[in-house]
Amino acid sequence: MLKRIKTTKKLMLVLLLTAGPSVSEPWLDTRDAGLRADIERLSAAGAVTVPINTWPLMWSGILNDLEAFDAQQYPNLQASYGRVMAVGSRALRTTAYSASAKLSFASDSELLRHFGGDSRDEGSLRLRRSGLSKHFAYNLELTQVNNPWDGDQTHYDNSYFGFAWRNWIGLIGKIEKWWGPGWNSTLILSNNARPTPGLMVQRNYSDKSELPLIKWLGPWTTSLFVSKLDDQRHIDNAKLVGMTLGFRPRQSVEINLRRTAQWGGEGRPEGLKSFIELVTGIADNCETAECRVDEPGNQLGAIDISWTPAWLGGTVYVQSVGEDESGALPSRSSRQYGFKKGLDTRFINGQLFIEHDNTSTVSFSNHYNILYNHGIYQTGYRYQGRVIGATWDNDSKITSIGVMGYLNNGDAVEARLSRGDINKESIDGAPSLHSITTQGGAFNSLSAKWQRSFTWGKAEVQGRYIDSLLDEFGRQDNHLSIGGSLTVQFE
Repeated sequence: MLKRIKTTKKLMLVLLLTAGPSVSEPWLDTRDAGLRADIERLSAAGAVTVPINTWPLMWSGILNDLEAFDAQQYPNLQASYGRVMAVGSRALRTTAYSASAKLSFASDSELLRHFGGDSRDEGSLRLRRSGLSKHFAYNLELTQVNNPWDGDQTHYDNSYFGFAWRNWIGLIGKIEKWWGPGWNSTLILSNNARPTPGLMVQRNYSDKSELPLIKWLGPWTTSLFVSKLDDQRHIDNAKLVGMTLGFRPRQSVEINLRRTAQWGGEGRPEGLKSFIELVTGIADNCETAECRVDEPGNQLGAIDISWTPAWLGGTVYVQSVGEDESGALPSRSSRQYGFKKGLDTRFINGQLFIEHDNTSTVSFSNHYNILYNHGIYQTGYRYQGRVIGATWDNDSKITSIGVMGYLNNGDAVEARLSRGDINKESIDGAPSLHSITTQGGAFNSLSAKWQRSFTWGKAEVQGRYIDSLLDEFGRQDNHLSIGGSLTVQFE
């Protein structure tokens, strides 16, 4: 499936010194914040040259870049280099398989979900088995849930069957995606909702093209998918379609162009003509009832840019999402701004971020109850009761600060603090479809996570305190949630 990665004495030493569980997969998923922090530190230093803001993230380009990197010249990056090389090399073993069992518990279901989240419910038991060969990959996950918030006690989220053809990886299944540079949230496609079942195709190696017309893009990647939404919504069996193009014209700059759309479903056009209009933006955003009969779908367009100048010592990033179109271009935009910086201190090796999300749509003033809502697809840009985009859903202004990484003893840690206003439309007294709260208001959220890896698996403890948030599940002010998990790995 993948090009052979040379094994050097340096890599052999890394593998001997780095322990911990892993899975046999061609990509990194959205469930390991510490590993992402390592990759971002390596990317900021120039060790990783491929685009890194579209997840799942292919291992091939990451390992190829790191094989050519001399970590001995960068003492502050050696720990990150060792962890990534060790996990990636084990993940790409084509003659091996892995299996695991994970038991999770929590006092409440997970209301706010961010990158690295791996649990949703009060209690669950997950059985997992994955394998990789030259041309095929698979991951089977069976999860039994205690008191699920969506009523689905048994599910197969994150299960898939994948295959390789030339420089393309395809899959059939349900995997989480994260499109954007943000840590606490991303506005267009995140792991907030459960993964949708469908098909996906993604470029494997992100090599720079030698064709004159696109050579200037630098290393580039693309991903396309089509999936099915749930069947208990205003328009049953609607499809979710997405496409993204990411490239690095310079080492310090990554640009991603993204687009998603709800399309088809019962009573809606699903022919070739409708799909072409969906892709091109023709006949979108109709204003009359007659026109809306054939309107192709509910579309979102996004662009995100990450910039890491040498003089700054970190990365600034912005993401803008247009909910509608005007003149074939996205309009009524919502935005995310952030700054992240690698940490290498006496106590922790990881990543610090500061992030601001505004999910009200902006033109000359704020407009509410627009993003993630639609006049035709009235259930909105949601799946199984959760928004597919930003963690905070509509009409929210949130500022967050967080840190994640590894302590000197190898334990993984995370801490996040968020505060702001949520569901602003309901604050102003207007009704609003929202997946977190029907009331709206100001809130503060503080969460922390600790994880220790062993040769046989890992143990995790986490907690979250939310102040002044009323939600549809009946929780009141000053809410404390605690939880933990135990994972046993078999290889």
